[in-house]
Amino acid sequence: MGKEIKHSEIIIKNYQEFLKFLKNKLPVYHNSNVFFRDIHYGVIHFLNEKEKKAKYSQAESIAGIVIDFLEKEGILKKIDSQTWMLYYPEFLTTRVEKKTPAAVKV
Repeated sequence: MGKEIKHSEIIIKNYQEFLKFLKNKLPVYHNSNVFFRDIHYGVIHFLNEKEKKAKYSQAESIAGIVIDFLEKEGILKKIDSQTWMLYYPEFLTTRVEKKTPAAVKV
């Protein structure tokens, strides 16, 4: 369990970078659903970029630790055992309204 804690600390200390990493890989935005496997695979790839290795089962444990942290910070809100809502206003998307062409004068 030592490696899992050490690796989870890397992600927790850099959680904003980790969230941006997820956003670059997945359609993650404010108030969107995030699934356990999204975070799990995000952990694997994020650690690889940091030149740290985590086996599949280790990454699952790390993902659980990271999720607990993000829940306590109010960034993830649990929906069910595999799904969370991301509360991260920095990832708020802007609403694009359709513009209709101006009325043609005759």
